[in-house]
Amino acid sequence: MMDSKKYRIEKIDKNGSIRYNLIKDVRFKDKKAKVRKAISDPENVGFFCLELEKKAAFKKAELVSDYYSSDYLKKIEILSLEEKRAFRNVYFKQISPDDISLIEAGFETDYIHGTTAIEGNTFRLNEVRDLLEYGISPKKTLREINEIQNFTKTRAFANHFNGKVTVDFIKKIHSLIMDKILENPGHFRNTGIGIIGCDLQHTPPELIEDELNELINNFYENLQNKKHPFEQIIIFHYRFESIHPFTDGNGRVGREIMNYFFRKEKYPQFLIRPENRTEYLSALRMGDEEKIGQMIQIFYQIYQKQLDKDESELNRFH
Repeated sequence: MMDSKKYRIEKIDKNGSIRYNLIKDVRFKDKKAKVRKAISDPENVGFFCLELEKKAAFKKAELVSDYYSSDYLKKIEILSLEEKRAFRNVYFKQISPDDISLIEAGFETDYIHGTTAIEGNTFRLNEVRDLLEYGISPKKTLREINEIQNFTKTRAFANHFNGKVTVDFIKKIHSLIMDKILENPGHFRNTGIGIIGCDLQHTPPELIEDELNELINNFYENLQNKKHPFEQIIIFHYRFESIHPFTDGNGRVGREIMNYFFRKEKYPQFLIRPENRTEYLSALRMGDEEKIGQMIQIFYQIYQKQLDKDESELNRFH
């Protein structure tokens, strides 16, 4: 039986010859389109038509890429990104809830391993999995163990939060990530700060809250003005790191906020694996040199490779 919420039947009578098309409507914002597939028997249509869903995904990618503008990404790059995002959603429609849970759990482990490894945590991927799933801890420092375990509450909070990012939200994320690591997590630094190997002057303490509010307001204003979310999220991430509001934990907090934005805008989350560390830091340095376009290109290439790998892995579940 056909799922009437997904598809509809189009009957065509041409000179007494009856043909049928299966139709799926595609919408994005105020734009509408439809895709079709010829069928021979309108009484024998299943709940899910992969061919039509793929057509719909491609069409939606076109609508999305037409809707947004970009200062640094080419139109063809936006279309490629949107195609992969849309096709990923198609794959997820075919996967059982148990398999989706398995995929999401695997991502969480990879993400926590990657975001902590960038900051020097020495846990290996299997050790992160053992600690999070079974409570089995290798011989590591208490700080490293807390760095991993803190993400359980951090991710639970961020995944259930549904509002706009605010200064209070940022402080809450920091308080969870740096729990039992800093004496006063969730509070902005009250002194100047320098980073070894970086000449960039970070925001003075008395201006941190004002600059964060300006950054947040600019982000949502740019989305309202149809700037592409991927580009705006990466720019936000870089500028957050430039403000460097906390004495420690800025990278982990910044990447958590970045992925909150990706989830909120319905994109796959950004995964920075340890092998991407050099590229990631190189991209941020491009930002320091005011080479924003080159910075975004590095993030874009990392993300594209991630989506390609995700698609390959999703094929195993079909």
